[in-house]
Amino acid sequence: MRIIRLDTTGSTNSEARKLTTEADLGPVWISAKSQQAGKGRTGRSWVSPIGNLYASYLFPSDIAAGQKSLYSFVATLAVFDTLIEFHPDGDFGIKWPNDVLLGKAKISGMLLETGQVHRQGWVIAGIGINVKSHPADLPYPATSLGAHLMTGPDPSDVLDVLIDRFEQRKTEFETQGFAPIREAWKARAMNLPGPVKVRLPSETFEGQAVDLGQNGALQVRLSTGTMRDVHAGDVFLG
Repeated sequence: MRIIRLDTTGSTNSEARKLTTEADLGPVWISAKSQQAGKGRTGRSWVSPIGNLYASYLFPSDIAAGQKSLYSFVATLAVFDTLIEFHPDGDFGIKWPNDVLLGKAKISGMLLETGQVHRQGWVIAGIGINVKSHPADLPYPATSLGAHLMTGPDPSDVLDVLIDRFEQRKTEFETQGFAPIREAWKARAMNLPGPVKVRLPSETFEGQAVDLGQNGALQVRLSTGTMRDVHAGDVFLG
């Protein structure tokens, strides 16, 4: 597997996007020891000090455009599989859509981008994992492997495992479809079923998360019995 290792960059996703403008669609992993402008979902800043993992995987994909968002579940499972390798006894779980939690605190995040060059589709899966440290001034709990282990692993070792686990899950998705990914995700999901609060740009509501839809939507039952499919937004565990 081709890997580009950088000391620092604005963000590994931005480096991957530069490659797409040159019609280089990989497959290639880009990692950096630190980022100056790391981003999470909805443009949020991702704090990026040295000692944690910052990596983006750029690869071509012929999956239908409407299905490419499902790669986020592939990436989340790959991260989960990777973290279990380093902390087998860890209380890991997944929160919709793509946060991996350890002890109900966020340890990883992911930003998926898709596009097309010369009729060839591409996907960038940007992944951040708190290996050595985690921020303390966030509106939600965060943690790191270093907070739970005597010695946190080297980010490069974590990347090596992540590359392998991602390829396994990616092959599973591309050869067998979303069904096995969906079942594996549900088996690792926290609070499914369980109470959740959903915050959308236009409204906030509460209900019971009951399932993950075939299209990746979180299915929430309101107190009235009405079912809502959540395709985007913030979900907080009850």
